[in-house]
Amino acid sequence: MNKYHYDVKNCHYIPGVQNNDGTVTFDKTKARQEPGIRSIEFAPQGDVQKIRADGIDYIVVPSNEGYELTANFVQLSDQFRQDLLAEVKDETSGIQYEDADAEFAPFALMGEFKGDEENIRWIFYNVKATRPSQSGDNKETMKQPDEESITMTASPLPVTIGGEDKNIVRGGVKKSDNATTWNNWFTDVQLPGGTQAAQLPGGTQAAG
Repeated sequence: MNKYHYDVKNCHYIPGVQNNDGTVTFDKTKARQEPGIRSIEFAPQGDVQKIRADGIDYIVVPSNEGYELTANFVQLSDQFRQDLLAEVKDETSGIQYEDADAEFAPFALMGEFKGDEENIRWIFYNVKATRPSQSGDNKETMKQPDEESITMTASPLPVTIGGEDKNIVRGGVKKSDNATTWNNWFTDVQLPGGTQAAQLPGGTQAAG
C-alpha cells in the first residue's frame, strides 16, 4: 500500500454538457491529456451544522459541497482553453479570443500521484474552471519559465449506482484494487459499480 505520495502527473480531462436534471453528458472521444502540470491543491468546501441538546453537540451534520481546486501549469494548451474555457479560434485571422457571453463547459478532471508502491489515479466528476491568471517576470540569472494558475470548482454530480441515487464528488483507484479500472482510467469517466458511464448514441457518455 502507499505510505506517501509525491509529484502529480498525467493530468487529463473529458469535456461534458450539463443536462437539465443536473447530470452531465461526457464525450469520451474528447478525452485529452493536459501536459505541464506543476502542482494541484484540493480544498474541501462545506460547513458543519451543530444542534445542541442535553449539554452536548446532540446532532452534528457535515455538508459536502465539493472542492476548490487550484492547479499550476507551465502553460495551458490552446485546446484546453477552447474545450473548457469557451475560447474561440478564428480561422481567418488566427486569433484565439475570449467570448464574455460564452458558458464554460463542465468536465471530469483526472490525474495521478506517484507513490512509494502504487500510483494513485484520481478523478473529480463535475468540474468547472475559471479563467487562469498569468504573469511574466524578467529573471536576471535563471531561465525559469513562468506559470499559469487556474482555479476550478468540483461540485457533486448526481448519478445512479446499483439502482441507488447518489451525489459523487471525487474518486480514486490503485492498480492493486482493480488493474482494469486503473489501466482505463484516462480513456473514459469511470464510475463506481464496475461500469463506465452509460453509452449514448454518437460515442458520448452520460453520468446519471
